[in-house]
Amino acid sequence: MINLNGNLLPKSTPIFKAGNRAFSYGDQLFETILFENRTLKFWEDHYFRMMGGACLLRMEIPIHLNMDFMEEEVIKTLDSANLSAKKARVRLSLFRTDGGLYTPKDRALEYLIEVEELLVSETDKGLVIDVFHDHLKASQPLSNTKGVNSIVSVLSAIFAEENQLDEAIILNSSSFMCETTASNIFVVKDEVIYTPSLESGCVDGIIRKQIFENATNWGISIEEKEMKTFELIKADEVFLTNSIKGIQSVKSYKKKCYTNEFTDILKMKHADL
Repeated sequence: MINLNGNLLPKSTPIFKAGNRAFSYGDQLFETILFENRTLKFWEDHYFRMMGGACLLRMEIPIHLNMDFMEEEVIKTLDSANLSAKKARVRLSLFRTDGGLYTPKDRALEYLIEVEELLVSETDKGLVIDVFHDHLKASQPLSNTKGVNSIVSVLSAIFAEENQLDEAIILNSSSFMCETTASNIFVVKDEVIYTPSLESGCVDGIIRKQIFENATNWGISIEEKEMKTFELIKADEVFLTNSIKGIQSVKSYKKKCYTNEFTDILKMKHADL
């Protein structure tokens, strides 16, 4: 089942017509949320990141699309798909109402909720990564949002698939590391964690935010830093984070292989949140 503006519909229902602004101009943004143990994980962070993105895109947010209402709509969709007692991925999309060319006729919002069951994942055996050089990601505030124009991520995912990689590193317009196809990237050296800043153009990741907020309580040191890819060769460990898969250790980059002791400790601390 899907939920389009409060209407529950079969997933196979054609819902868009010509002139849809998400399709025509990428005039949209989205959140991908983990539903587990009957809870939307870090829902408040997801909601406010999405609404901050909507404000950045000059969308007019209806007053009824508050945090409680949207949570109820997501839960309603999960219930209708018989997923309320299962682990699931939720994709919540916001897009501007149809009409107009580059200048929209209406800045009002519509929403789409899609849900799917997440099967039990395999044990984290470590990821194999490399660098995607073909296209760079812009270093600007729009880049911190989810959605807008994700074509660099799409192309990096194709590159990863063609080269039998688990993830590909995306560089920004200054050729510093930005993120990977679907995750934030972290480098561990001498028990200090380094990660690109938001100014690099990386997505303002939810798990990234959790690590920064809890670093002091966990007794770890974390710093934002501009990093070239050669620093991956000197690193002790590398790990990735995203909202669905949490913290994932990296096994290798080119001929460099990593340990994962520090990453495993971080995983245990994060699991308690």
